[in-house]
Amino acid sequence: MTAALHLLLARAPEQQPIFWVTPEQVAEARARATVPLPPMEATVCPIDDPSFAAMMDKSFGMVGFRFPRETVGASKGALSLLQLTSAGVEHLLPFDWLPPHVALANASGVHAPKVEEWATMVFLILHTHMPHFATAQRRHQWSKAYSSTIEGRHAAIFGTGAIGAAIARGGKRLGLKVTGISRSAQPVDGFDSVITPAAAGATLAQADFVVLATPLTPQTKGMMDAAMFARLRKGAGFANFGRGGLVVQEALIEALASGHLDGAVLDVTTPEPLPPDSPLWDAPNLLISPHVSCDDPVTYIPRTLDIFMDNIHRRLSGLPLRNLVDPTRSY
Repeated sequence: MTAALHLLLARAPEQQPIFWVTPEQVAEARARATVPLPPMEATVCPIDDPSFAAMMDKSFGMVGFRFPRETVGASKGALSLLQLTSAGVEHLLPFDWLPPHVALANASGVHAPKVEEWATMVFLILHTHMPHFATAQRRHQWSKAYSSTIEGRHAAIFGTGAIGAAIARGGKRLGLKVTGISRSAQPVDGFDSVITPAAAGATLAQADFVVLATPLTPQTKGMMDAAMFARLRKGAGFANFGRGGLVVQEALIEALASGHLDGAVLDVTTPEPLPPDSPLWDAPNLLISPHVSCDDPVTYIPRTLDIFMDNIHRRLSGLPLRNLVDPTRSY
């Protein structure tokens, strides 16, 4: 009989219960898998539990949102694979704690169907001036703003990964022209064209919507500052699906207050949760959602575990992993 593979379900205290991984969900994911897998035993353990290190050292793989870095860094046991339940990895930077014998994969791609729908909504919200109407309502003002149909408008999206591509598809549903902006400028399905940031000047000056869907790294932190907002077309709409740290929030507030931006939609802020005294709450023509655009409580964890099961098979078979995080690139 083949020995059972031990898996540790690392539970961080800040996780909401709807995103907890359970042994039952692991069993269901194994049953769904179309690749050969050994028997498995999955155990839940909070990351601050005194027994965590001992349980980790007998586990082949671990799945969770956050891992105790020093504990993982000291691993000398069976641990071979870490599977994140998030696409973003900035909360684990820098990766100097990651042992060379342990691979780290993220959950990129599990968000795509939900993001595509949300992006379609966001483009329509910005195009029809809904942030303006929300501000006018708070001020008890009857303030009209008109819009034509959205087809043929232009969206520029920073980031052409799984989330950026889903946003592009959401735009295509509405008949938008969509330009992707990435370091490589490699063509990606769903985008009419992909260009580098250095070549994006004319695009940013003409685009009706500018959207962030890029990872937060030391290189992208604060990329949307006052100078960058000034490059956007007057009257453009702005949205951030990435991370709050990509935006200099004071510069965004000024761009909205001055009327340079017509409106903005943020699903991410700095910090999170956003404190009650943050000036973002009172910024004009701004809608804020509490980091929920990508999260589907029904499908999120099952989709993540499907990646985990596939990566377990790949790791055992010596095959390249899906969504492997490159520590040298910080994502």
